[in-house]
Amino acid sequence: MAKMDMAGTIQRIKNEYADAYDTMTWLSPESADAASRVRENLLTQIFEHPGKGPEWRFAQTKLLTHGISPGCNFCGNGDWSCLFINGICNARCFYCPSTQNQKGLPMTSSLEFKTPNDYVDYVRAFGIRAVSFSGGEPLMTFERVVQYLKALRAKITDPLYIWMYTNGLLVTEDKLKILADNGLDEIRFDISANHYRLDALKKAIGIIPCVTVEIPAIPEDLENTRQVIRQLYDEGVNFLNLHQLRCTPFNLPKLIQRGYTFVHGPKVTVLETELTALELMRYTLENNIALPINYCSFAFRHRFQRAGALTRNALRVKLPHQDITATGHIRTLGITGEKPAILAIHHQLLSQAKDTDLWQLAKTYDQLFFAASLWPCIDFSGVTLTVAYTATSLKSSVSFRHSFKEIPLNRKKKVVIEKYPAHPGIRMQGDRIQEFARRFIHPQSGSPADTTGDYPAEDLFAEVKGLERMTSGLAPYF
Repeated sequence: MAKMDMAGTIQRIKNEYADAYDTMTWLSPESADAASRVRENLLTQIFEHPGKGPEWRFAQTKLLTHGISPGCNFCGNGDWSCLFINGICNARCFYCPSTQNQKGLPMTSSLEFKTPNDYVDYVRAFGIRAVSFSGGEPLMTFERVVQYLKALRAKITDPLYIWMYTNGLLVTEDKLKILADNGLDEIRFDISANHYRLDALKKAIGIIPCVTVEIPAIPEDLENTRQVIRQLYDEGVNFLNLHQLRCTPFNLPKLIQRGYTFVHGPKVTVLETELTALELMRYTLENNIALPINYCSFAFRHRFQRAGALTRNALRVKLPHQDITATGHIRTLGITGEKPAILAIHHQLLSQAKDTDLWQLAKTYDQLFFAASLWPCIDFSGVTLTVAYTATSLKSSVSFRHSFKEIPLNRKKKVVIEKYPAHPGIRMQGDRIQEFARRFIHPQSGSPADTTGDYPAEDLFAEVKGLERMTSGLAPYF
């Protein structure tokens, strides 16, 4: 991350947390360097066991050993919807990001669903391949969970992977059997919410096809978690997911009380929790515990879950001559020039019998928009290339602040996708056009871009790189 980005991020967080900011323990440059070295050392030790399955996925934001839950794969690939079935909970976890004191309606992506059928139609309309029930605590509205589960299984004919999160406090064998009979594929227990007791989890093994433990990596619980991991493996738990703690205005006082060190970023995270997760992975490999573990970093959740949502929206509103980038943004390519030059390109495309939906000629004949697949057919001599980017948001109703498209789910319910500028666009000519192609259109072809001249390598297309490519690696410490 560039220093300018760091400065802007720090100022944004100072504004967000206001007076509380100065009461929080932040990394100094020296402590950030030291923490980075600790992290690198842990990663080095983890990868000293190549035969035991450590590997990176999703642009090196998700570290795992021995495998990963099918649900986590769907999440990373952008095919997942998390339905918050309620907003109430019977646990009092210090790390909970919100109040959890209102039952509310089931919701996802800020959309509320009054009936199971409305949610089923949403899943179908957006091509979702995996659904999870979260809360709150889903078992506090068990009948509601079953209603939505039954509706999904009855009306979605394509394969659909479904799991549920729970703290386990209300788990009974009868409830588990009802969930299994109605097609629940996986159940995920936050055993840290119940003092790492395994009673509820043991009931699920043999009833629910896949049993996962999903907990935050709590630094104070490191020794206890080490002991529990062996028990989880011996009991037949399928996966262990370790989360990075994230700070919110709601849980901030409790995190401060614990003396945590905070890290700047898109959201504030806790330094010690990432190091704890990596230490637990190192421990299992060194002690030959073959339990599959997945570290779900906030870098993964922020980048890939957001990109998945943007991509689902973009697929439903983009024009045929537009493209979707790896980060889920809509890219619009356009060339501007003298009318004869633009018309010559237009006629060349026609002569090659290209799909006419893949380009659009302006009525003034001096501009042409085109899909990236037509790039080899375009003569860029004497024209200017403009590249602009659009983001999307999913809403329950129209805000009238941006252009929008209504997506009908059924006769009574519709949702709205709004489009808004993510970047006003960059303009380029000559060699710079070909460099853009080497970097973003055909990154696997050609030689490395020429970085001589007026554009230092570190500055080339810096403004749009984050809109084109997924940033790789865990978040920097600062």
